Amino acid sequence: MTDPFGSIVVMTQAALDSTRITFDCTNCRATTDAFTGTMREAQRLCRNCVAKRKDMRPRELNDLTGAEWAQSSKSVQEFPDTRSEKQRLHGAAYPQSLASQQIAKYTMKGQTVLDPFAGVGTTLDACVELGRNGVGIELNDQYRELALADLPKDGTQVLISGDSLHLNELVKPDSVDMVMTSPPYGALLKHVKGAFGYKWQEHSRIAPIRNPLPYSDDSRDLGNMPYAEYLTAITQVMGNTMMVMKSGAYAVWVVKDFRASKEKIPFVPFHMHIADCAAEAGLKLWDIQIWDQTRFRPLVCLGYPSKNYYHNIGHSYNMIFRKP
Repeated sequence: MTDPFGSIVVMTQAALDSTRITFDCTNCRATTDAFTGTMREAQRLCRNCVAKRKDMRPRELNDLTGAEWAQSSKSVQEFPDTRSEKQRLHGAAYPQSLASQQIAKYTMKGQTVLDPFAGVGTTLDACVELGRNGVGIELNDQYRELALADLPKDGTQVLISGDSLHLNELVKPDSVDMVMTSPPYGALLKHVKGAFGYKWQEHSRIAPIRNPLPYSDDSRDLGNMPYAEYLTAITQVMGNTMMVMKSGAYAVWVVKDFRASKEKIPFVPFHMHIADCAAEAGLKLWDIQIWDQTRFRPLVCLGYPSKNYYHNIGHSYNMIFRKP
């Protein structure tokens, strides 16, 4: 039917109904209808089932469903703080649940994940859980032995005794799909200790000595370097990871800001310094996720009752970089 101006075709309800077709859904067998010529009519699906149809688009990055992808994309997340016995012995390992989420986001099954500071093997444990190949580098033989005790002997997880400053000599070029790590925190550990938010070496059950050197007394250990020298070494390690990462691969570095009260430095933005190191090494800052730890950390009256008011640092940063 044409309106008085002859420009608009107005469909009657009878005409609209004539363009519909009634059918039984091929999936749930419910009776439904659809307009002729539509995808639902062609596939014979009801409205509910067409919304649940399998996404056939190829997976380019990971094996996540759309719902899992969205759930993992929160910029602020908690991770269960349960610790294994070997993690308690180490004293400074991130939760396996954190490593698992990052690895699930940035890799597919069968791909290779590198941890240049493997510690007691949390990253490799997550690789076992998710069906990824893991490569770890660890300088401390005591931590390495703890890690090896739990790892399968099927060749999917490789833990190398070595120095990440020479990582490019230990791992093949362009062989790594992702880097997942947390760096040792340098000589700053002596100043921040418990207030740093972790139970460091003094609280570990390995070699409990007074005022210990962080992690080890090895001169090659980044944890024993002055801060400026430490950042230079981190830049070198990041450059080494660049050599072994595939183009487009992601790297997640878990770091935490701190206060250096003995040097009268109220706040050190460590995550920003790590970003600077990455940029110098050629990695691109891609994203940042905040690891909310407030529920698992006791509050301390920092500065009370002086004029110096400090917030409790109850979060870490998952700094996400990418190789161009």
